Parts: sequence; structure tokens; C-alpha cells
Amino acid sequence: MDKLTGIIKKVLFSSSNGYCIAVLDNGEKICGTYIESDIKKLEGEEVSLTGRWTKHKKYGEQFSFETIKMMEEQLYFFLTKVVKGVGKSVAKAIVEKYDEEKFVDIIENNPNKLLKIKGIKEKKLKTIRDSWIKFRHLKELGLYLSKYNVTANLIIKIFEKFGSQENLVKKIEENPYMLTKIDGIGFIKADEIAINIGLNRKSTFRVQSAISFVLNEYCNSNGNSSISKKKLFGLLDDTLKFTDENELYTLALNSGVLSGEIKKTTQDRYAISMIYFAEKKIVEFFKSRQNQNNETIISDFDRYLEKKEKEFGFVLSDEQKEAVKLINSGQKTLALVGYAGTGKSTSSRALLELLNELYEYESIRCIALSGIASQRIADTTGYNSSTIQSLLLSYEEKEYFDFKVILLDESSMVNSMMFYQIVSKIKHDTVFIIVGDDGQLPAIGAGDVLADIIKFNLTPICKLTKIYRQNENQAIATIANDIRVGQLPTYDKKFDDFRYKNVSIENFYSQKATLSEMEFSILRDENSSKILSSILSYATKQKPKLDEYLKNKNIKEFLTYFQLITPMKGGTLGANNLNNQLQNIFNPPRGQAVSTMSQEFRLGDKVIHIKNENMQAKSMANYKDGSEEFMQKRVFNGQLGLIIKLDFDQSQCLVLYPNDDMVVYYEFDELKTLLSLSYSLTIHKTQGMEYKKVVIPMTFSHFIMHNTKLLYTAITRAKKMCVIIGEEQAFRAACKRIEDTRRQTVIQDIFA
Repeated sequence: MDKLTGIIKKVLFSSSNGYCIAVLDNGEKICGTYIESDIKKLEGEEVSLTGRWTKHKKYGEQFSFETIKMMEEQLYFFLTKVVKGVGKSVAKAIVEKYDEEKFVDIIENNPNKLLKIKGIKEKKLKTIRDSWIKFRHLKELGLYLSKYNVTANLIIKIFEKFGSQENLVKKIEENPYMLTKIDGIGFIKADEIAINIGLNRKSTFRVQSAISFVLNEYCNSNGNSSISKKKLFGLLDDTLKFTDENELYTLALNSGVLSGEIKKTTQDRYAISMIYFAEKKIVEFFKSRQNQNNETIISDFDRYLEKKEKEFGFVLSDEQKEAVKLINSGQKTLALVGYAGTGKSTSSRALLELLNELYEYESIRCIALSGIASQRIADTTGYNSSTIQSLLLSYEEKEYFDFKVILLDESSMVNSMMFYQIVSKIKHDTVFIIVGDDGQLPAIGAGDVLADIIKFNLTPICKLTKIYRQNENQAIATIANDIRVGQLPTYDKKFDDFRYKNVSIENFYSQKATLSEMEFSILRDENSSKILSSILSYATKQKPKLDEYLKNKNIKEFLTYFQLITPMKGGTLGANNLNNQLQNIFNPPRGQAVSTMSQEFRLGDKVIHIKNENMQAKSMANYKDGSEEFMQKRVFNGQLGLIIKLDFDQSQCLVLYPNDDMVVYYEFDELKTLLSLSYSLTIHKTQGMEYKKVVIPMTFSHFIMHNTKLLYTAITRAKKMCVIIGEEQAFRAACKRIEDTRRQTVIQDIFA
């Protein structure tokens, strides 16, 4: 660790989380995180630092500090720089009268003594005392937690959450697992701190925290909303490195049930209370709508339908007509379920047109999880649409939505918690239409609501099965549906909207049997490179069209014209490497760039927001006008955007999100946790999205992720063209590997 001393001449940059860049009086630059006060208050102060020398693209060589200390007396610094309203004369009077130890004793035990000092009245005394308590606690907390590699940003979060508590460090020592309530500190980090402290490994705190961790991880990773006791105890053994501790687990589990954090759903199954409550309320919502008095909308339905079909320019199938008839009969809830190409959007339009006979246009609202899906349903139906999150946010202070009709599109993507949030805002007389494709991947997060609605007939269901296509040379829907049922499709013909390019290892199985493991691994790597080369060749041909969209400032089209979709993140054909390769084709280096540990962000990059977060933003109009007016906007995981500015003076990256008509401001040090390149995305990330052209790599290297649901979901993201490039045997195997694993849910437990 290097050391450095000097006087801070000027602060060049400081962010809200404490990260700063400054220059010393000798010209040397320093950077790091300072949390004890506003870094600008250190200008002119002599400091001592420890850290290491690094190189920054803009600022050049600089000293990255881990600790920073004032050379002058700390008490004087605190009084003049931390406490507001205390001048140098008052600070000098205090310092001359008391040393630091005596001052601490007085401020904590007998603060009124300070009233004897000229210039200190009751109000100023309170300010000094409050500031001291905060300063002392934050400093104490920082010194304590920095030993366990807790970042300054997290220390600030911990202080903001628990700072008002007395003896905070002591409380953390007694129960480090209290820190798991902070976003960014999970069980693993808290457990590391606990073990370093020397906490008993069989501590009740530890086991209870492990149960919460396992339940949340099991739900979020696998999508299950309930778990058997046997499975839970097995996962606890893996997490805590215990064996035969069922009695210890049972005590902690029962304690969780008694406290209300955990719910027992059946004799031997458990769930997180919040998720149990959500799924129970979903069931109650549907049950409450089963016996509603229904009134017919159109009396002469056949005549109405004949007229509408002429307006539409097409004739509805019997399945589609059945859905419209149900709504016409006064049915308030309906699930419209169909696979790719079965006319869900057409049916949705017909349903909304009928309801528009009864309700005003403005009282009908479509919703979907992603911005792209929301825009698509608006385009196909002609009715207003918004994302689920934005609608919920705008109605946060209201009990119910104002709408008479809510149509939820892409419902298979909606997990239990979000589905509950929607239905809890729907009035008893609002028409609720649920549109979805149960052949797609289920939602990210706990629950499988659409599948449970179908399995338990929670509401009337209209199933669309007939596939529509304009001509015989359109094959996306047909191929996708063959794959969905485990049937090998006709894939090797030239279709208008589908291509398969075979880049295979010759005699794959015989070579695997005869070559050594290392030789075969080299062969696979070589073939992956060939697949990559073929992908990049196809991608290069798309660049002129993408450049044209950018030139014409048609950002929506640019973001959704071409997409590489892959099952995994790692490896030659994983999203991470493909992003870097495609970035060099579509947006080669031009000088302006910001690097994180894994990615380089360039001006003009296509990016995706990867974590729900409240962000500083401007409307596009305000941004263009140069307005200084910012707004807080919730930016959601999965939103696609374009980097329109890299501001090195402010260390900010500006991203335009065209679907929301806003520009979002990211601090450079936020990029690695909030933003990613999106030239290539995993299949899970593209749920609910639609692109004109999609390319999917196919390799045995991804075989663990190959199944009918994943492949069906990937192919159906393509609107005009789907190209699969890779190993034919891997594709044929994936088409037959039916994914029928059902999630285990609270709704299933309720009906057990």
C-alpha cells in the first residue's frame, strides 16, 4: 500500500455515493470514496492518504485512496467543515478550551456546558450535538466495517437504514445478519462478517437468516413460490455446511412461522409470507368474480360481428368468436391463451372493439411488462397501453385503477408479486382480460400464475390453436409450434422468414467417441469460432440499415431491428463475448469510451438497464431545450436504450430511452451494476420483446440450456426473420428435449 500527503487544491468530481476525484497542490490527482462530509469541504486542507497508483482514461495517472485523514486537529475540522453554522472563531474558542477527549465527554454527557462559550446558543448547540452524533457513528461504522471489505457506498446505506439506532456497531456484532436488510448485502457477505467476528456457527440468528436466504434464492432462481421441508433442509445443509441438524432447522423454521415471516402452506411445505399472501389474494380475486351478475353488451351479436369483420378485413375463427361471445355475455374476466401465430393480437383487438361499444375509449387500457410489448399491443389494437410498472407507479397513491377495461398482454412473463399488485388495483366491475402464451418461458421471479390459471380453471379460458400465416413461405410460427410439442420441424428449406445455417462438427458422435477429451474440446472450440465467424458475417450485412436508422434518428427501429439471442452469458457464443464482438462491428472505437471491469461503453452503444432503480432523468423535450429541470424516474430491468452522451466533466453517461421519451443520467461508477451492452441478450432477457431480425447460435456447449421452451421463446422473438447458425445435431436434440418441469407454487398448495 502506497502513502501520499498533500493539500487538496480542487475537487474535480464528486458523486452522491461519496466517490470523488480531486487534485493536490502539487498537481497529483487522487480518487476514492469519502463519506464523512462533503468532499468539497476538504479543499485547502492538508491530508494523508493510503492507496495505490492507477491510470484513468481522462485524468491520467492518479492515486486511488482507501483511507484519507486530515493532518490538522480533527475536532477543529469537524467544527468548521462538518457542522453547519459554526464559524472559525467559535471553533477556535472550543478547541482552546477543550481537547478532543474532553469535548467528546461534554457533548455526550453534559452538552449545556458549551453554552458558556460566546457565540453558542441553544439552537447552535443542538446542531453541534446532532452533527457530532452522526459524524461519530458514521466514522465508527466505517472503521468497523471496512475491515470486512464493505464498500463506502454500502456503509452509507447501512447508516441511512440503521443510523438512528444507539450502539449500532455493538448490535451488528451481536447479529451481523441484520445487514441483510440492506440492498447489496446478502447472507453470504453477512455470514463472512459473522464468522470473522467469531459468532457461533449454530447461532439462531445465523440459521434464521440462512432460511430466509434459501427461501428467497429458491424462489428467485427457480421460480418456485413454495418449498418442501425436505428440500429446504437439504439446501440449508449446503449453505451452512452442516449435516444432521434437522432439530436446529426445525426450531428456527417454527420461529419464522411464529413471527409471521414464513407461512406453512401444507403439512410439509413452506413459503415466504409475502409471496403466500400474494398468491392467496390472486385466488381470492378470481373466486370473487365467479358469480357476478352479467349483462349482455350487444343483443344482436351475429349482426354486430358480421359488421365488425368487414371493418377488420378478416373473418374471426370459431375460437376467436367464442372469446368475443364470452365478453359479450357480460363476463368480467377472461384468459385468452394462444401459441405463436394463433391470432392473440387480432382477438385482443376484437375484444376491445366490442368493449368500446359499452365503455369510452379512454377507459380502456392495455398493459405489458416490457416497453416494447406495451408499444406492440398499442399498435396492433389501437388502444392506449403502458408498462405494468409505470401504471402501478402512477397509481401508487390511489386505491384502484380508473379504467373500466384492463388487458394484460404477455401474461406468462408476470410473476406472482406483480400479478397481485395488478389485481389488487382492479375494481370489482372492471373487465380484466389476460392474454398469454403458456408455451413460453415462465416469469422471472416466483410463481407461475398463467399456468396455474389454466390448470385450476380460475377463470373462463379461450384457447387459440389455429396458426395463421400469410403464405406457405412463412414458417416462424409453424417451426416454433412444432418445437413447442417436441416435434422436429422442417427447418432446412429457404423460407421468407426463417433460415438455418449448418456449421457442424463432421461425424460429431464418432469423433466424440474416438478423440481424447482434450482433443475433442479443441475441436469444439474451433467449431464455436466458425459459428462466431458466420454470425459476425451476417451481422456485418445488417450494419448499413442500422446506420441509416441512426442517421435518421429513428432510435426505436435501431434498437429493435437486429438482435442476437443466446442461451448463456459465458463462452465464445455467450452474450458477454458476443456483445464485445458485435459492438466492434456496429459501433467501433472512436475515442469516447468508459470502461468497467467487463465492458466498454461507447457513445452510440445499444444498452439495456439491468436493475429496477430510481434514476435522475429529463424528458427528451427538456434535454433538447437545455433545461436544468430533473425528475426522478423509475427505470426498469429490461429497458433498451442508446448512449447519447459521455460527459467526462461530470463523469456521467446519458442514455436515451425512446419508448419512455426520457434521457437517464448514470454516474460512471454506476455503469457496472445498472447497465449492459445489448447487442446480444440471453433468451430470458428477451422475454416480451420483438425484433425484426433475430440470430440464434446453436452449439452443444449450451446443451444444458437447450430445451423446447427456451428455443420456442427465442424463435418467437423474431418478427420478420429468424436465423439459426450452428450445430445441426444440437438443434435437432434441443427440438426434442421437452421442458415440462412445473414450478411449485402456493396456488398449487392451496388446491392440494
